[in-house]
Amino acid sequence: MKNRKEFIDQLQEKVTIVAVSKNRSREEIEQLYREGISIFGENKVQELISKTRKDDPWQWHFIGHLQTNKVKDVVSQCCLIHSVDSIRLLHEINRQAVNAAKVMDILIQINLSSEQSKFGCTREEVKPILDEISRLNHVCFRGIMVMGPLSEDKSRTLAVFCEAKQWFDKIKKTHPSIEILSMGMSGDYPLAIDSGSTMVRIGTLLFEWD
Repeated sequence: MKNRKEFIDQLQEKVTIVAVSKNRSREEIEQLYREGISIFGENKVQELISKTRKDDPWQWHFIGHLQTNKVKDVVSQCCLIHSVDSIRLLHEINRQAVNAAKVMDILIQINLSSEQSKFGCTREEVKPILDEISRLNHVCFRGIMVMGPLSEDKSRTLAVFCEAKQWFDKIKKTHPSIEILSMGMSGDYPLAIDSGSTMVRIGTLLFEWD
């Protein structure tokens, strides 16, 4: 088995890695940064705030469900929000980005597995969100985010990932500047990459390397 740095180097030749640092210490994050990780993702706003520092040499992404009353902190700390799933959230991100004098990069999260336990907009909600993005000056649409189903059945996971790639390709025809298809986690990232993912969100595999 190759060491962790070799794994990181080889994987980053294919995709961008977001290291999911939930419940991980600054020391663990700093070690991964030394081994080549330049993006860390948090899914809880309070934990994000507790870890970030103004002089961090890496990027922070927000990858979890985001409530509108927590948007201000995320906009101030993060380079990319993966989990935009409603027009209401979109407007609050734009409002806080105006206040912060920045343009906030965002992904639309689509719930393609139709699982009630997962967040994300429905297929039918994608176009209204896209239409609204075009009216806002302080958000920049960079792509989509999808989570695989809670299933051991690889064929189900593959079906979701293939549909995600179809959505990405369809949207890119009208929004040619998008470049991010964020899908794939520790348990399913090889399938995601084979399906066309450009960004994977990996936590356990990286932080618990043995």
